[in-house]
Amino acid sequence: MTRLVCACFVFASWFASWPARAQTLPDGPGKDLFAAVCGTCHALDLATSQRKTREGWQATVDSMVAKGAAGSGEQFDRIVEYLAKNFGAAGSASPAAAASVLPEGSGKPIILRECTACHLPDHFTKYRHTSEEWQAIVIRMGQRVRSITKEELDTVQRYLATNFPKVDDVGKLNVNKAAAQDIAERLGLTPDEANTVVDYRQRHGTFREWGELLAIYGVDGRKIEAAKDRMSF
Repeated sequence: MTRLVCACFVFASWFASWPARAQTLPDGPGKDLFAAVCGTCHALDLATSQRKTREGWQATVDSMVAKGAAGSGEQFDRIVEYLAKNFGAAGSASPAAAASVLPEGSGKPIILRECTACHLPDHFTKYRHTSEEWQAIVIRMGQRVRSITKEELDTVQRYLATNFPKVDDVGKLNVNKAAAQDIAERLGLTPDEANTVVDYRQRHGTFREWGELLAIYGVDGRKIEAAKDRMSF
């Protein structure tokens, strides 16, 4: 009885709050269900930024159901119809053709099975990361997919790191790897400022973007901003 009351309360809360989340969605049958059911775990623009065939949206919704999304079969059918109508991929390639953008490898079937419920296959081809960065991303994503094993996560990490590695732009200085002398010469800092950057990096970890260097006491922020286009991370 307690579970039933809690469930009713959750559903009531969902439907009471859906207008704020759904205000930018196209009107039509299924809009309220999509916002209420799917918006509890996902930002709505995760779906609205994608285009899929009806079969693609059906596979996505089926995957969400398998992971515990609450609702009836009729409700999920209405969500699929809403998504296919408003965010369809008219004339798009079949799922098999879309998957062809991923290189062959042991990690590919795992990605297609576990990750394409939320991401199009070509999503992974748009990014380049170091092996350590891919590992952090895969670990974070793996927390959302309970059906995947540690061995499979390791396989996905190796697959992504091998096929989509981060390649430094030779025209830029990698601030996370450069020695103090190179930082001084190529970014226009004094030797003391460059040593301060390296010391900060060693104590606080690698930088993600140039703006983080502005927090370093003793380094002229105007020089950092002037050199931002010559930096890589």
